[in-house]
Amino acid sequence: MQRCAFLLPWLLPLAMQAQVRINEVQCTRVPRSNGQGTAGDWVELYNADRKAAALGGHVLVLNGRSQVLPQDLAIGPRDRLVLWCDRAPEAGPDHLDMNLPRTGATLLLVAPDRSTVLDIFHWPALPGGTSFGRQPDGARASVHFGLPTPGQPNGNGVPGVTVAPLVQESEGMVVLSVPGNAEVRYTMDGTAPGPGSLRYTTPLSVPSGTVVRARSFSLQAVAGAEVVHTTGVSAGSWALAMDPADLTGPAGINDTLRGNHARKGRAWQRQAWLQQPGRSAPVGIAIAGSGSRSLPKRSFKLLARDRFASTGPMWLPDSTAWKDLMLRADATPHAFLRNLFIHETAIRSGAHVDVQPSFPVVLLLNGEFQGLYRAMPAKGREWLGSLAGGGPVEIIEGPAARPVSGSNKGYLRLVDALATGRPPDQLAAMADVESLLDLACFDLWTGRADHELNLRAWKPGGQSGRWRWVLYDMDLWAPPDDRSVPRMCTQVPPQAPYLPQIMANAPLRDLFLARFTALCATTLAPAQAIPLADSLFAQYRGRMLADQERWKAEMPVPTPEQAHADLVRHITLRGDELFGQLAAFTGEPLRRLTISVEPEGAGHVAVEGLRLSSSHQDLRVFGSVPLHLEAMAREGMEFAGWQGLPGQDGDQVAVVPGRATRITAVFRPVGWSGKGGL
Repeated sequence: MQRCAFLLPWLLPLAMQAQVRINEVQCTRVPRSNGQGTAGDWVELYNADRKAAALGGHVLVLNGRSQVLPQDLAIGPRDRLVLWCDRAPEAGPDHLDMNLPRTGATLLLVAPDRSTVLDIFHWPALPGGTSFGRQPDGARASVHFGLPTPGQPNGNGVPGVTVAPLVQESEGMVVLSVPGNAEVRYTMDGTAPGPGSLRYTTPLSVPSGTVVRARSFSLQAVAGAEVVHTTGVSAGSWALAMDPADLTGPAGINDTLRGNHARKGRAWQRQAWLQQPGRSAPVGIAIAGSGSRSLPKRSFKLLARDRFASTGPMWLPDSTAWKDLMLRADATPHAFLRNLFIHETAIRSGAHVDVQPSFPVVLLLNGEFQGLYRAMPAKGREWLGSLAGGGPVEIIEGPAARPVSGSNKGYLRLVDALATGRPPDQLAAMADVESLLDLACFDLWTGRADHELNLRAWKPGGQSGRWRWVLYDMDLWAPPDDRSVPRMCTQVPPQAPYLPQIMANAPLRDLFLARFTALCATTLAPAQAIPLADSLFAQYRGRMLADQERWKAEMPVPTPEQAHADLVRHITLRGDELFGQLAAFTGEPLRRLTISVEPEGAGHVAVEGLRLSSSHQDLRVFGSVPLHLEAMAREGMEFAGWQGLPGQDGDQVAVVPGRATRITAVFRPVGWSGKGGL
């Protein structure tokens, strides 16, 4: 559709004398339908005249956007024409590039003169599988139809919609409210309730994990929205419920024997209900991930879309709301702790790379315990757009620079600048260099082998935006003694995009080595990293153990203790191993640099912007690579000067480690410069 280019003559009376009228609409897509066939989106026009009517040049206007009907479109006398709103105009003249809002809208039929309004048709929010139209054909009055009739005479309609029942759970009993004169029908086998389903009369005593689906029915109204409730869902847990046939079997998205779990696209999205603390709502669901799709425990993508009858976005525990959510399974060995650790470390390191906020949740699927997942916004336009202040973003994915959103032309210019060795100040005009360096540091430290599957860069739209990088799926780490530097820097094609270019650019390489030195002295140092690993393990051990018990018979799942020990071992050994590899690869000599604070506790020193955790710390450094130090006084103290750095007085200095072995930041009480001061 295009923006309507004319002013609508609202002051003109509606010409009900017009012979072609909007007669019926259906905008309530049922699962596996998106404007295709009788279960999809369509508009039915009715010609009340005894003569055929040419429709070419007529305009349908919806929410300020116009759709011009093609010239070869016509409707016979006293006949009906169905226009399929499936965004597939290439399928024929009766297919339109539009969808109809399920929550209600106003549709106008305008004459070819772009001025005369021939018909105005308004419909309210509609339940799934129903339509709204005139009764009889072409009349003024509009009613609801429980059985849509595209291309056929409108049958007997009803004036309204039943109110959805309310569900309450207390002490093992499920109570369903019965609204008005309607009756409530329910199922407990996961299938959708219909007029012939069990009739609710008294509270239900059902075991924990039972999926109760209920809907109200009446002869005077079409059936309203369905409610779905999984019993026994504890605080902090989420439940997903869907028709079992949509989960497994020939049309199921999670069928292992038929490989349905590996299929992608809208054809393999289904309707489900997401139950969170205090709310339950319909959503779309699809299998997510790449390599992890082959594992029994799978990740899911949840979609709050009109075509799945969603009534609004999905909420995370931090009170943010999203139309796209990921439920990440972390199914590969050690993945849960590794992802939590590296994401928290990236944030503690200054958040130069962007990390999706994630929240561990226990998941039930159709009442069955699925173990421990992480809920997070999807790494697409919605989340990245929020980081850009809600504006448009350009997103590229993978080494081939596939554009996910916007254009990849700016990114390709950046890649060329990296390949040709542009200096860091020129690169900084196109990209956040700190983001690039941190991504390279974390990739090298983990030695992850699936970087090509997990590369995503983005920038705000417009000429002034700079590229940044997203850190995600940090689960497939190399062993601590892996020869990651030669593997990542010399193999063709490179196993880590950017790292070979960084190493080939001397100024950029020095910035990388300085940043790597600072990370290994602070957030990745055992003194800071092991307490973080211990804290995460202690917090989630119980849920990790339950997850291991759930899946250990179906796939390799280490115990929580094994996952924790693996992480601590990596932290303990990885830094020294990589310093040796980097020194050999670059020819840089390794040195020891001691940085102290006097008096102890009077302040602290930051290296490359990262605070050292001790008042006396030995650093492993590269001899000729400059490091930037900053002295920061605690309250009541002030910086007095440096010892071991002759001629340098400011609180921020650049140090070449090969020229100094011991540096002390000296502080004194504020205003005191007497004996003992400098």
